[in-house]
Amino acid sequence: MEQVPPDGQVSKVLAYSICMKQMGISRGSTTVLWASMLLVLLFAPSISSLPAGVGDMGNEGCLCHEGASEATMVLIIGLPEEFESNITYNLSLQIESSIEPRADSHQGGFRFFVKGGGVVQFENTSEVQELDDGWTHELAGTYQRHWNLTWTSPDNSTDPVKFSLVGNAVNGNEQSDGDGWSSYVLSIPHVDGPPVDGDVSNQPDISALDWTVFGASLAALAFFLIRVLK
Repeated sequence: MEQVPPDGQVSKVLAYSICMKQMGISRGSTTVLWASMLLVLLFAPSISSLPAGVGDMGNEGCLCHEGASEATMVLIIGLPEEFESNITYNLSLQIESSIEPRADSHQGGFRFFVKGGGVVQFENTSEVQELDDGWTHELAGTYQRHWNLTWTSPDNSTDPVKFSLVGNAVNGNEQSDGDGWSSYVLSIPHVDGPPVDGDVSNQPDISALDWTVFGASLAALAFFLIRVLK
């Protein structure tokens, strides 16, 4: 004859079952939360590349717009072949692109940084901001594709100075599709310093460590997503 558990035991069994279900939901929610956090970290360059400017994540290029575009070229106009100490040079950051700009919308943005010293001063400070040891556009500075500045060379060093610029030409549709970015890197020697390789590089400087971290992040994201889907 089948034994029926007392009412008290039935209540405990039901409570235990409900508790286990809640724990399962909690674990699932935790997994989803971790996956979401990882997704945010993985695509941090895309989130930070906003019209209000981009920090040092933009040093390697505008990764939210995929690879560098052949439709876009960026230039630093006014750099000398060699620089002298404590001299002010008039420079211009320019984006040239076959992507048609819209006069009433965003046209472009940039990330600019200098390694080796000197003083950078932009002509219109309301359009540009200093951020993460470099300079980038403000929202008001995205309605154009050129920005003027001065660079005063250091007076206590004869080491080369490296200039790096990443520029993005946008079409004004508020989306990443249809835009195109490129980069410009050039090292300038001092007149009394050692020579440097003056070849211009138009590719982002992405190290092996960067690719390793990126690959590990993708693998971790895949792992969490598989856990969620099971």
